Amino acid sequence: MEIDEKLKINPSKVEKSILDFIQKTIKPREIDGFVISYKYSLETLISVHIASKVVGKENVKLLVTKGRFISKQPRETMTIEAINSYIDLPIENIIIVNKGQILQEINHAISEPQELRSGFYFADSLPGLNYNLGYFLLKSMAQGNMEEKTYASPEKRPKSGREKFIQKTIAAYKSQIRLGALLAFNLAESENYSVMGIVNKSEWLLGLFTKFGTFQAADFLPLADLYRTQVVQLAEYLGYLDYINSTPTLGSSNFQGIFNITVEEIDRILIRLEENNEISRIMEEVSVSEEIVKKITRFYHISQYARKVPLIPKL
Repeated sequence: MEIDEKLKINPSKVEKSILDFIQKTIKPREIDGFVISYKYSLETLISVHIASKVVGKENVKLLVTKGRFISKQPRETMTIEAINSYIDLPIENIIIVNKGQILQEINHAISEPQELRSGFYFADSLPGLNYNLGYFLLKSMAQGNMEEKTYASPEKRPKSGREKFIQKTIAAYKSQIRLGALLAFNLAESENYSVMGIVNKSEWLLGLFTKFGTFQAADFLPLADLYRTQVVQLAEYLGYLDYINSTPTLGSSNFQGIFNITVEEIDRILIRLEENNEISRIMEEVSVSEEIVKKITRFYHISQYARKVPLIPKL
């Protein structure tokens, strides 16, 4: 169909456009390099590739955050080696940070009453800021709706004790994700670098990211105007076909886990939503159920609050 043809890109032209945009933006700011937060995805590979072309691989740092205590051989070692078989970053530019230890320090800071000018501040009782706690509590309590509850904005004020607990757990879980952005900006600003995010357009339109979180809070989002299927096309052009074939669901688990359809079908629905197509027409052209189209449409609309930040009134 004609509208589906818009999902096909000219990878060479797209790469040049991204590179030109970043080069023109950083030139007046005299930026020396980039920090990219690591995620097991094609988006990471492409972002490191783009950053390396702009400033040289010696000026690109990959920030890997771990939730548990770092062992001598981190779980990410094999993945980093796989990335470097394509990227070949200097080993000293791969920075592994133990988020668990940082969270322990935060817990210690809020566990004791802090003296303030107006008296004493006592932290509210929240689920502990353990990196893994939020995920597993949500999974057990919200069951199959865990991912949806994590990403979707609230539709109503929580009333029951269970709803309030889940909301607090989600807040703690998102705070852990935002910690990655804090670390990235701390590293970048201490070395005159900029932070490059890796969110693609499909994630952006569906709100499948944490507002001000690790992969969205950035100076640049070079892939945020490329649907996920277009990211794959760009990755193939850049020479990552073997990597794609070895990990066919790479970076798409969120999509498939929430909507139970392929990324290709999701993108075909999203591009039609952007063109204001009716649900009935989308169902007919994409051959998916009304329930799925309505679910994607709901995510598309309720995630607007996350895409439009900060909100500034027109006066």
